[in-house]
Amino acid sequence: MLKTSCIIDTYNHERFVCDAVESALRQTLPFDEIIVVDDASSDRSREILIERFGEHPKIRLLFRDQNGGQLACIQSGVLEASGDVCCFLDGDDQLDSRYLETLIPNYNADPTLQSAYVTCKAFDRSVRRIFANGGSQHTGLSLGITLRGNALIGAPTSCLSFQTKLLRQIFPYPLVSDWVIRADDYLNGASSLLGVRKKFVDQSLVQFRWHDRNNSWTIRERLATYRRRLSLNRLRCFYQEKLTIEGVQLDRDLHREFATWHSPSWKLLGWYLSAVMHGQSSRKISQCGSMLLHKLRSVFQRTTEEIASLHYCRPLAIEEMQDENKTNQTSSSPD
Repeated sequence: MLKTSCIIDTYNHERFVCDAVESALRQTLPFDEIIVVDDASSDRSREILIERFGEHPKIRLLFRDQNGGQLACIQSGVLEASGDVCCFLDGDDQLDSRYLETLIPNYNADPTLQSAYVTCKAFDRSVRRIFANGGSQHTGLSLGITLRGNALIGAPTSCLSFQTKLLRQIFPYPLVSDWVIRADDYLNGASSLLGVRKKFVDQSLVQFRWHDRNNSWTIRERLATYRRRLSLNRLRCFYQEKLTIEGVQLDRDLHREFATWHSPSWKLLGWYLSAVMHGQSSRKISQCGSMLLHKLRSVFQRTTEEIASLHYCRPLAIEEMQDENKTNQTSSSPD
């Protein structure tokens, strides 16, 4: 039986954070632990949380000494979590009571599943647009489109869940201050760069709250957009170097990555075509043709074999790479 952790990040959400915690407590399939991380709030959040939940056996309250932003909160919670699966919830959002009951069977049914996400009404369209039709399904690999395109495959923070052993590979992150808001960009991007296939559970199980203290409006400001692009660029450079990903070869294999998607949308095809045309491959036309053919096959529901991903689509952790190299050297040495 998988143990589950719910990590709630909050900053100056005294009006909403108790509702968020209560929604985690009301699950028909209970969380094993709930970790609330307060990011040095300047309102009465700390007193309210201690008064309401300070003695609750399933709730752990963490209070950061300095304000570090959303990803810093999440990182603190992840490093303290004891569950096999971590689910995230912003302090001003709420979970449907059936959230965990709906999510966990996907992990139980597939022990190799490392990430699953649901949707919420505010972001329903943007979550589904990567698939050609509705219904729960796996994404394809998305390393290439994350590195070479502006696409991040996933969902808003409160819709996300990951196996904790995967989160241990992406935390701690040295540039955590890049993500004061929009921590979902890091979670979605880093997991894709580690070669994770994700499960989209096609149910709206998160209540997203838009209010006067919500920082999401800043995503439309030009300066905020520029800073986000810089942060994404640093994220990509960090993992490209860490995982020793060779860029030119990656460009040549974008069509193979696209073929790992069983039901890609026309929107997703457009993202891949753009990535190919802006890349360094010498076979751009044939790659585009291959992707278009795969899309047409999916439209007409023909059975296609999933193309085996290349090394560049499933990067190993650095320690695994070193072990693999040692094994190869041993097997090739003379008796």
